[in-house]
Amino acid sequence: MNLLAIDTSSKTSAIGLQIGEKRWQSVVMSDRSHSRDILSNIVDLTDKAGVNLNDLDAIVFGKGPGSFTGLRITVGVVQGLGFGLQIPVIPVSSLACLAQGEYRESGATDIFVVLSARQEEVYFGAYHMRDGIPNLTGEEGVLPVSHIPGLESRDWVGVGDGWRLKKQLELAAGNRMQHIRMEVYPQPQDLLDIGVVKLARGETIDAMQARPEYLREKVASKPGG
Repeated sequence: MNLLAIDTSSKTSAIGLQIGEKRWQSVVMSDRSHSRDILSNIVDLTDKAGVNLNDLDAIVFGKGPGSFTGLRITVGVVQGLGFGLQIPVIPVSSLACLAQGEYRESGATDIFVVLSARQEEVYFGAYHMRDGIPNLTGEEGVLPVSHIPGLESRDWVGVGDGWRLKKQLELAAGNRMQHIRMEVYPQPQDLLDIGVVKLARGETIDAMQARPEYLREKVASKPGG
């Protein structure tokens, strides 16, 4: 199974490559230079692995939420490469990717990811680990902190920079976190871990169907939203 992984939804440019059982990865803090660095980072990894892009089976990418500019860059590259190589692509929530990272780091199986959006709003998603990858509980969304939905009674851990509002979040969720990890960014190995499972399940789309997930549009489209 040969996969390329791309995420530029945050301040980091995260690129991963899996060829068979071997992996290579690059994580670079490049907040304002994603468009300049992303293709060269991909070429660097394929050169290190000694492979050609034509060897890829699919591309897994972070679809957001996150930086609007970063998401557009990722989707543009994914569409271009996927269409040119005639291979499918695998969209992965950037929130789910952070949940996967927490599972890898701590073994936690119930993870509530919260990222700062604007003012007192946050992006959020609650996940339960099953079959080695995060499965969404309820819906992802973006809401004022006080309006986030309550959580089932489980041993939740909190992930993401939105947890600077810990008191308000725990009050709204009706749960206290077992621990909190705030300084996190999507990592290539976590995208690849999710991508491997999704590819095996056939959960792919055509490259030209790749879209950013802003969440704000989803909320606005709901009745009364």
